[in-house]
Amino acid sequence: MSPQTTGRSGVRMASLDQFDLEDLTILKLRGSLNAEGIAQVEADFNKATGRQGARVVVDLTSVDMVTTPAISMFIAAANTVRASGGRLIFTESPPPVHDILRRLRLHSVLETVCGLQEAIDRIRR
Repeated sequence: MSPQTTGRSGVRMASLDQFDLEDLTILKLRGSLNAEGIAQVEADFNKATGRQGARVVVDLTSVDMVTTPAISMFIAAANTVRASGGRLIFTESPPPVHDILRRLRLHSVLETVCGLQEAIDRIRR
């Protein structure tokens, strides 16, 4: 587990943990995905989702904030994975993040399921 610290704004900084299983990758995002947080995780996120035919589950259950840069990163990753013949599934997120994604109707663009196990089961089908 990555340590959590706070940035200059006093907001919890972001981290990304990657777990590679034999047939898929799990990306566990934590903290605030504002511009500062995205700067910390974007390169690793893009590397994992940019592989040809990648099958990736993105766990958002520990994300407490998303801003435009995070949403842009999610949509770009979904498009990249889809174009390469892979699959990208997001877990549901806590209420503030869920509400933002729902209001922007991103559930119609990003495949989202209730929990981590459901995402793993679905991506393996």
